[in-house]
Amino acid sequence: MDRRGGGPPANKRHKPNNFGAPQGKNGIQGGSSNHSNPRPQHQNKDKSNPLDLLERLPNPKDCVRCKLSASERENGLIALLDQLVHDESGPEADTSILQHAQQLRASLSKRATANSLPSQLKQHLDQKRPETEKYVVVPSYIETRLNRAKAVPPLPPITEPYLEEAVFTHTSANYTALARRTLNDAINYERLEFLGDAYIELVASRLIYSRFPHLDPAKQSYFRENLVKNETLQVFSEAYGFPDRLKHGGHTDMSGQKHWTKVQADVFEAYVAAVVLSDPEDGYRTAEQWLTELWAPKLLEYKEAPVENPKARDEINKLLMAKGIKLDYRMARDMQMVDGLQRFFIDLYLTGWGFENQLLGSGEAQNKSQACVFAAMDALQNRMDIVMKANAKKLEVYPPKPKENPETAEPKKQGKPEEKAEKDRTEEKALDSSEEDEKKRRKREKKDKKKRKELAS
Repeated sequence: MDRRGGGPPANKRHKPNNFGAPQGKNGIQGGSSNHSNPRPQHQNKDKSNPLDLLERLPNPKDCVRCKLSASERENGLIALLDQLVHDESGPEADTSILQHAQQLRASLSKRATANSLPSQLKQHLDQKRPETEKYVVVPSYIETRLNRAKAVPPLPPITEPYLEEAVFTHTSANYTALARRTLNDAINYERLEFLGDAYIELVASRLIYSRFPHLDPAKQSYFRENLVKNETLQVFSEAYGFPDRLKHGGHTDMSGQKHWTKVQADVFEAYVAAVVLSDPEDGYRTAEQWLTELWAPKLLEYKEAPVENPKARDEINKLLMAKGIKLDYRMARDMQMVDGLQRFFIDLYLTGWGFENQLLGSGEAQNKSQACVFAAMDALQNRMDIVMKANAKKLEVYPPKPKENPETAEPKKQGKPEEKAEKDRTEEKALDSSEEDEKKRRKREKKDKKKRKELAS
């Protein structure tokens, strides 16, 4: 048998195929020896199936790169929606667009948070140091600003553009522009702040004078100071987002909290002046209504000082005090300085008549004695049920003496004038004699004391 061309016929050793003649045992092409360039035969079992390639492709659900790409796209959409919400938050905003943008942003953020992929370091940290406290959602910056804006009345507009520009321009921005030689006119809020401060104080004075006429001038001045101080105006300025709109120099020192509070309050005062100046006819009325709405919560929080009853302690003593009964006035907490004034806090406790350390009332004032009076007043006004129960037990032990009815009582017998005069003379003599006896007794004591000293010497 010839090794190169011999052997069994090809149709008996291999199945026919479309890639050439069958191969022999040694891998050389079989059949006729006339083929000068024999080609190796490809078997059917080695041919790749295109469907197998599809099966080898990664599953999109398990593809980390695909998920990262989708996450980046959603984060970009969320950032664009944040910018849209910020742009539509002004007074002329379209509420429908704002609402839908907020809803879409919340949905995308929720899904992005749920589908976020923790890194390997984060997974390792979760395994080694798992969280032990409940997760707390911190609201976003834009959401915080919107919530603050809901608590204040609408912002009145400034109809003059140059006034609005001046309101939100810090003096440091002028210095920066001057250094760059781009400043033509010095525009900042300083002059407007000077005028706005006067307007605000005038509105507050008129408001307190009209709505609190019973307060004395000293209390009215103190109340007005609470309305117009920088800390109050800074809260309004921040609620409207004024600090975000302020233009200032790049190297302005805003690190000091007190200085930054004053800057925000000054911007608010400048805005009030701009509202008045931009509308000569109704600007002041608009500003006054706006400030009244802003101050309304503070005006409603004002507590009238209780009408002092200086005999309150005597009254509660008369109702409750007896042998073995204790009314104890105690310091509830240490003295505090409130708005530059001392404040003492006193609690009144009852021990006796079936009660043990029973709190009856509380009072606070600028001194302890006045605070005790207020505590007794509080007991008589707000704990009268306990006071009357204790008083009922006191009356059981110490019943009151019956009072005589003037209609049924027998009239007292009155003696003759002569007898009364004689009786008075007798009483005077008795007093005189008793005084003489007292003088004699004192003389004897002095003599006895003198003799004892002489004997002792």
